Amino acid sequence: MVKKSTNKLILFLTLFLALGATLFFLLKAESITGKKVQSSNPFTYEFEYTADYDVNGDVKGLVAKSDYIVTGHYEKFVENWEMGENYHSEVYTFIVDKELFGATGKTIDVAIPHTVMLESNEDGEHVEAELNLPNYNKPDINKEYVLFLKKLQTKEAYGPASVPFQVEIDSKGKVELKTNTENTEVKKVIKSKNVVHFKTETIDMSKVDKISGKNKNDLLKEINMEIKNK
Repeated sequence: MVKKSTNKLILFLTLFLALGATLFFLLKAESITGKKVQSSNPFTYEFEYTADYDVNGDVKGLVAKSDYIVTGHYEKFVENWEMGENYHSEVYTFIVDKELFGATGKTIDVAIPHTVMLESNEDGEHVEAELNLPNYNKPDINKEYVLFLKKLQTKEAYGPASVPFQVEIDSKGKVELKTNTENTEVKKVIKSKNVVHFKTETIDMSKVDKISGKNKNDLLKEINMEIKNK
């Protein structure tokens, strides 16, 4: 009786661990969903990219997620960085005027996630589309920025602490939280005349942006207050 109970327990634990491992890998992967959305010819296949990231549109959320917060300006483009798994970033030199939180040094490299390559093999035909990621916004070297950052593990550079991570300051001291609004979808007609529709997740900043429209001094005061509470 004890031996039978032990065997049942071992079988149960084996099945439980196998299920747990499967769920782990499913949850760790980014989501690229595909579906046929039209029942008559031509078919439209939709592929949407979504990723697991923190979206923060207020100072409290951005400060909480950041290991480093700096002000300064972008100096120059350095390189396109192939991050692996169909992702690539643009790397820029950033001149730090002030370290608000964390010690970075005077000059740092900042990697801005740029694109992801999506792929489809519908109807036996391989097609690709390179689309902008939610965090991408090409920096203006003539403007000042506040950046909310983390240190990258695979490169001697800094990257976004969350989405978005750049606050742009204009010549009048007005600030704007920057995120991607371009190149978020593309449709390709394949040989079968069916359509493959690729798109990346977009962020409706009107629902989360509590920063744009402030002036620089008020923004910095709010950041410093949140840092004290961090």
